Amino acid sequence: MAAWRRKVLDQFPQLKAEASRPGFSVYSAFFELLPMVREAHLDGDTELLKRIYGFAEWCMRQPNKELWNPAGVAFYEHLFDSHPSIWHEIVCWLSPEVIKNCDSLWEWRLTQADSMKVRELIANRRQPLYQQLEYSL
Repeated sequence: MAAWRRKVLDQFPQLKAEASRPGFSVYSAFFELLPMVREAHLDGDTELLKRIYGFAEWCMRQPNKELWNPAGVAFYEHLFDSHPSIWHEIVCWLSPEVIKNCDSLWEWRLTQADSMKVRELIANRRQPLYQQLEYSL
């Protein structure tokens, strides 16, 4: 079993049925985690946020393109698609490495005004929660 699948099964038991399907990919995992991360922000579920962002960060740091690419295009690229009211919280969970690697994705996806807003939020963030993540999970 692939390491990423073991991590999903271990960290997100609510995805056990989906993650056990033969066609379930790391892309599928991120498509499941994206609405979960938004809900966790809205609910203030810090423990779930640590696990989701920790998994995404772990994937982003892997040398294998089959892990870092899905993290970028199926998760990080879409973080700012909705709920502008939580954007200031989202940026706190983004490490400098993620910001460097994903800035162009956000620039391409967001309007110019929204892209500027995200950059401003990143520049002014005061609580770097990404430092609490455990990349090894």
